[in-house]
Amino acid sequence: MMRRRYFVWAAILTLFLDQVSKIMIYGMVRPGEQARVLGDVLKVLHQENARGVFGWSLGPQWVYFLLPLVGIVLVLWFALRTDNAWSAVAYGMILGGAFGNLVDRVRLGQVIDFIDVGWRGWRWFTFNVADSAVVVGIIMLIGREFLWHRKPAAETAQSGATHAPGVPDGGDSGEKSISR
Repeated sequence: MMRRRYFVWAAILTLFLDQVSKIMIYGMVRPGEQARVLGDVLKVLHQENARGVFGWSLGPQWVYFLLPLVGIVLVLWFALRTDNAWSAVAYGMILGGAFGNLVDRVRLGQVIDFIDVGWRGWRWFTFNVADSAVVVGIIMLIGREFLWHRKPAAETAQSGATHAPGVPDGGDSGEKSISR
């Protein structure tokens, strides 16, 4: 199936980009050091995060291994049931990001974060490519669900539609029906 290929490649590419970027940062910038990329707006900062997302403490250390594993199983379950390439790519990004941070935890006991974004004294939590991929993947899934999700057949029938979605109704108005 074509969509599984998108899922697998998105996961592999995300994991690859995440690990390569962390290896580069780990080798080029010492912990606590920073390098400005776009003034104070974007900096590269080597930070090691032994805690969870946003630096939150979630309990004992084993929790930081268990939660990603549960997330990985859930993502695989949903991804294998998806019906389109958009969702497959989103799930692949989420899976690759989860694996990227899990690899860090297994290899180093913590996650390497290095992207530091801020504006006029306000700074976001330092994050990495894996974190970004998870967030973008979730936004893609939410966007698809709320913005591009097809109407159920019963809803289309109730609206009085007498033709297939995306097919002109043959009227003289010159307008075409567009489906998403």
